[in-house]
Amino acid sequence: MPILESASKQFPKLKKLLRKEILIMIGTLFLLLFFWGGIELRDVFMVDRAQQFDEWLLLSVRDADNPQMLFGPHWVDEAVRDVTAMGGPAVLTFIIVVVMVYLVLQKSYRAATLVLITTLGGLLISLLLKDFFLRERPDIVPALMVETSPSFPSGHSMLSAIAYLTMGSLLTRLETNPKVRVYIISIAIFVAAMVGITRIFLGVHYPTDVLVGWIVGFFWASLCWFFMFALQEQGVVEENIPTIEEPDEEI
Repeated sequence: MPILESASKQFPKLKKLLRKEILIMIGTLFLLLFFWGGIELRDVFMVDRAQQFDEWLLLSVRDADNPQMLFGPHWVDEAVRDVTAMGGPAVLTFIIVVVMVYLVLQKSYRAATLVLITTLGGLLISLLLKDFFLRERPDIVPALMVETSPSFPSGHSMLSAIAYLTMGSLLTRLETNPKVRVYIISIAIFVAAMVGITRIFLGVHYPTDVLVGWIVGFFWASLCWFFMFALQEQGVVEENIPTIEEPDEEI
């Protein structure tokens, strides 16, 4: 786009902020907000159309003759449980610890602290929202796994969006190839999306729980990523996270 190219010449840092993977993250967030408004979720979940949407989608993924079974081949049930575990506390904790150890070994102590703050902050936001709204779990279909916490918003959806986008954003700092960076962010978004979808398949969350979890998670992850980027540009966060500058394109 000529306007963006012209602006990037005048403001070099703006060029970094307009990289494709950043635009993908922003675009995904706005797409989620669009769907949120599309089902008229004006009062969070106390809207008839939102409730109708929730119930319709929950029923549509179940076998009409046997609601305890998911629609499709028999292996779908096991696959859904496997994928949803990617947003569970055990898996996410393991991934976060692995990444933090890597950052510590790279002597990027402040960056490791920022990863910890990002994930713990997301967990705190999720718990506060759950305790505030206290929405009951769906009862229109049998749940395929036991969950006891409040339903709104989906913690798996929110925390997987935060964790995988944060990790993906860190990985993009290691890459000079724009296609690889786009691929990394796309995979992070895909994994977060799949985790949220499985929560609906399992019958433990309403679709609107998952949608709001995605929105809050994407927003928090994007906010923390831009905050980290700003600190790195100012030298507050260590630059020995292997960041690689892109060569200037000749126009």
